[in-house]
Amino acid sequence: MITVSAISATDDLEGLVSDINAARWDDANDMTDYSVSALQSYLGHQHTVFLACHDVVDGERRFLGMASGRLQPKPYDNEWWLYVDEVDVCVDQRCRGAGKALMQAFFEIARAAGCDVTWLGTEVDNHAANALYRSLDPAAIEQFVGYTYEE
Repeated sequence: MITVSAISATDDLEGLVSDINAARWDDANDMTDYSVSALQSYLGHQHTVFLACHDVVDGERRFLGMASGRLQPKPYDNEWWLYVDEVDVCVDQRCRGAGKALMQAFFEIARAAGCDVTWLGTEVDNHAANALYRSLDPAAIEQFVGYTYEE
């Protein structure tokens, strides 16, 4: 059974970081090694959300993936939205429902927080991610150009 947990600074971050760093990722994940201190710092920011996805196989807990995002106020009308920053599923665990479970957990968090919108973007050529997000019945599918500036 797949489970998704919202991670807080009081959880076993050492074990989670070990799971993340031992997992199989591909270039599309743009993954670098995680550290307990960096994850603690991230979790220390107000309104951040970090999710971990696991299942149990033959009595053993298995790490499937993770996701991060943040609840953000809009600058008008006291409205809130949930921005999904990353949804990462281990290469050898894809197409088993982990990505969908992570997104459904985000939707539940957004509803509980009174958010009007959950928003995310992905690369046009990320066909698997686009198929997943389309299957979740979005209100709109937008096309946009993203810009990255490095300092």
